[in-house]
Amino acid sequence: GDPPAAMRYTECRLARMAEDLNADIDKDTVDFVPSYDDSNVEPTVLPTRVPNLLINGSNGIAVGMATNIPPHNLTEIVDATITLVNNPGSQLADLLKFVQGPDFPTAGIIHGKAGIFAAYKDGRGRFMMRAKAAIETFNKDRQAIIVTEIPYQVNKSRLIERIAELVNNKDIEDISDIRDESDRDGMRIVVELKRGAEPQIVLNQLYKHTQMQESFSMILLAVVNGQPKEMGLVQAIKHFIDHRVDVVRRRTAYLLLKAKEREHILEGYKIALDHVDNVIVIIRGSANRGEARDNLVTYFAGKKIDINTTGRAPKLDPERPFTAIQADAILELQLHRLTRLSIDEITKELGITRENIAEFESILASEKKLRGVIVKELEEVRKQYGDERRTKIEDEAAEIQLEDLIADEQTAVTVSHSGYMKRTPISTYRMQRRGGTGRTGMKTRDEDFVEHLFIASTHAYILIFTNTGRVYWLKVYEIPDVGAAGKGKHVGNLVGLQPGETVRTMLAVRKLEEEGRYIFFATRNGTVKKTELKEFSHVRSIGIIAINIEKGDELVAARLTDGQQIVFLASHDGQAIRFDENDVRSMGRNATGVRGMNLDTNDYIVGMATTPKPGAPTPKVEGVVDVAKKGTLILSVTENGYGKRTPADEYRLQGRGGSGVINVKTTERNGKVVGISQVEENSEVMLISQYGKIIRIESKHIRESGRSAQGVRLLQIEPGDRVAAAVVIPPEEEPVSGTFIQ
Repeated sequence: GDPPAAMRYTECRLARMAEDLNADIDKDTVDFVPSYDDSNVEPTVLPTRVPNLLINGSNGIAVGMATNIPPHNLTEIVDATITLVNNPGSQLADLLKFVQGPDFPTAGIIHGKAGIFAAYKDGRGRFMMRAKAAIETFNKDRQAIIVTEIPYQVNKSRLIERIAELVNNKDIEDISDIRDESDRDGMRIVVELKRGAEPQIVLNQLYKHTQMQESFSMILLAVVNGQPKEMGLVQAIKHFIDHRVDVVRRRTAYLLLKAKEREHILEGYKIALDHVDNVIVIIRGSANRGEARDNLVTYFAGKKIDINTTGRAPKLDPERPFTAIQADAILELQLHRLTRLSIDEITKELGITRENIAEFESILASEKKLRGVIVKELEEVRKQYGDERRTKIEDEAAEIQLEDLIADEQTAVTVSHSGYMKRTPISTYRMQRRGGTGRTGMKTRDEDFVEHLFIASTHAYILIFTNTGRVYWLKVYEIPDVGAAGKGKHVGNLVGLQPGETVRTMLAVRKLEEEGRYIFFATRNGTVKKTELKEFSHVRSIGIIAINIEKGDELVAARLTDGQQIVFLASHDGQAIRFDENDVRSMGRNATGVRGMNLDTNDYIVGMATTPKPGAPTPKVEGVVDVAKKGTLILSVTENGYGKRTPADEYRLQGRGGSGVINVKTTERNGKVVGISQVEENSEVMLISQYGKIIRIESKHIRESGRSAQGVRLLQIEPGDRVAAAVVIPPEEEPVSGTFIQ
């Protein structure tokens, strides 16, 4: 193979902080071992002044193990380290006051504090990284997504290439252009959108299909005393502190040794300078350097030498004798050091050295003082290198769900008699005046017809109630969108209907756990029941019992209420009853209910509505429009396409269980009653026939009539056809939902 690169090609310039990683490496602070070829020695670990493993991060894979430590903010980690140095008993909660989480050099946004906390607690955790993006408007009606920060270790060029690939493959269709406007001032990726595009949906698609969103699995694994070990944040910092204590102790011991050696030399200088005349005589009288050294040692030991000196030798401390080391140092003195100034400098240096010795000894003797040295050096590092956090951390998780990729819009949900279900944008159906011929809304199989029609938001839950009293959950966006003339998908393939079950009623709900909300049920035989909405908040794919249905009975309708409504029931033969919802106490899901209306033989309930009590404030139920406003009218629709609006006040209020009063005259022209609902002046009504004809009209074009009137024609019915369902579409400022009439 190729030879290794020459040294001139492998050199590099170290960052400023590299000096702090190697600080005091020459002061016996760490152990050294031979290099791989025994040509040199290398440290087993660096005597770093900062917890570099956490600040810089690390990743690697070994046999059966891996580590993946993200970088952190230096200021936060140093603050946490100082806290743990000063208070060794500090817990994770104490450190989290300083450490928010990882801090990446590319900034970006972290979602999910739970994963970060798990990693800091046990050594493993997972969170999501997202690019920072904003939505800007240009050219008045055009919008663009501006990306200014990307996740850690994501390559900008490859990210742009991936977005372009998605556009070319038509995986994302609402992007018109993408360009890189990054410069020295920072990153700027511009993603221009087509007119009419929903920026948040496109942004969610980019998060889903590109590296604008990436997961990061934290594994805090490191080698501790030769053994790999997973640890939390507290343990990791404690190991650094233990290492730092050892480094400072060894450094202090080294400095103490060097200070004592220097003190010894300075003491020799002082002795020699105090007897400089005799020292000069001894040196001049010696034959060579070795003899001069021996003569000096002998002289200051108080012994006789063969050189004549003046006066007697000084008496020195027996425990601090004059040594050959001091003699060699004296022999190396230059003559200018014999001046008075130099003598004063030596005396001053000796004093400083002795102060240092006392300081070093006190550090080694006191654990508290040693830790104080560590804290002081950490504060110096923080002052020199500390900066502001770059990465923003948000609480919520950032998992992109299917719902995040779908626009929140009105849609018409239809279910055929054979159980085929589909959704179609509400804008598909153009407005017509009453009596129009409608348009084809659904091609059904032979002998099949549309049986249910419902208006809801694509993000709402659909509670599907069956004839047997069971309820199933379905998100509206999970229903296939096959266009106005499409057949759709069988409801049995969307929810797990049991044998013999057919869909009876559907409700759109945005919040299943809302307090003070109820579902009011009515059965074919006139039984009613009220159950709290929150009892249906535990979504299960197999469905649950909503109401216990007796033999020979079946569920007809279910409505959302606030518990303070007036209930309106209508029968097939044209009767209606109005009673207070409070006449029915709240019951559990498995209850059967109580009598709501007394019916004649062969008569049955066809619909139910709820209206506010006289004088009561207008209730506000999010996502629900079948709770009527004050002054609304009751719309009644017959099977031959006739209908009327009647003020609710024309139906007298009575106790539940009565026979009611006349609602519609079921003449040969009208036919029997198909269903009822409340309607407002600015509402719209959609009717659909068994043959699939649909018409959409404004409710104000339906004449207001008395309760015994026959009504006006709403839909031109062909021979053999009849009205299958009708729906009231709320005003556009209302929540996206609707009420269907069977």
